[in-house]
Amino acid sequence: MTHILPAVVAPTDQRWFSYFRERYGSGPVDEVNFWRPASQDGFRALEPGQPFFFRLKAPHNAVAGFGFFAVWSRMPVPFAWEVFGEGNGDPTEEHFERRIGEYRQRFDRAADAPLSCIVLRDAVFLPESRWLPWGPGEGWHPNLVTYKGYDLATNGRALAELLQGTHPDPVPDLQPAFELLEEDARAHVEVARVDRRGQGTFRLRLLEAYGGQCAVTGEHATPVLDAAHIQPYLGPASNHPQNGLVLRSDLHRLYDSGYVTVTPDLRLEVSSRLRDEFENGRHYYQMAGREIHVPREHRLAPSVQALEWHAGNVFR
Repeated sequence: MTHILPAVVAPTDQRWFSYFRERYGSGPVDEVNFWRPASQDGFRALEPGQPFFFRLKAPHNAVAGFGFFAVWSRMPVPFAWEVFGEGNGDPTEEHFERRIGEYRQRFDRAADAPLSCIVLRDAVFLPESRWLPWGPGEGWHPNLVTYKGYDLATNGRALAELLQGTHPDPVPDLQPAFELLEEDARAHVEVARVDRRGQGTFRLRLLEAYGGQCAVTGEHATPVLDAAHIQPYLGPASNHPQNGLVLRSDLHRLYDSGYVTVTPDLRLEVSSRLRDEFENGRHYYQMAGREIHVPREHRLAPSVQALEWHAGNVFR
């Protein structure tokens, strides 16, 4: 039985592509939002980590880059800017909102409708000399406006070769399981600041996994919900959903500083030091022992190994 290796080729906005190509060269770019301004449909063609290729329209008619699918979400346009900023393919929020508005006016869509967002990691924008011609000979229909699926082992072999020659390694935070990290793989920018790659993707994947609610309180107000790392960020592999929890911002700060933890049996534990050191914390002690909400998909549930690490190394 042949093992299918799924991939997708999608028509790509020329301005969106050019923005990243001119700003970052060949990349890879940490995370990008491949938005679809007129569509409200979900995207289920790929699993996390599988490749998503960019096809430029006429006169180019070529695959010019790719990224690795992380998560699909529908969100308000301002929130898309808050999460991804220039990763939306525009220099300012004003430019971004204007561009979405232009498309929606053209397709007669409501200006305030949620934006369909396909979030990609490690996006690569190739120089023209490396573009791959892609037309009817590859099964592509010129009027296709969404995307077309390919199998890298059969009708997508040319895509597989492009991938292998450009980005052969898998994206660590998109792999099936999380393993505790023993080495610091963080990138430092001008020494003074750690570059935390993939944070927008990490937050969005966790919000989707937890149904947009705090794992402890059930709070649904997105502006106060944070993506908390269980083992602190040590590089892109830290952004695996199994190394994360959705926490209300106050609980996130307490979690990171060790005043609360989540036990391996998925219950909130509150340190006595919160009361001893600050003579307060009554609200949080009322939550002690509460069983947390977890994702319905078991593969996204918090890692027991990571929870044990936090309880033994961070919790006070």
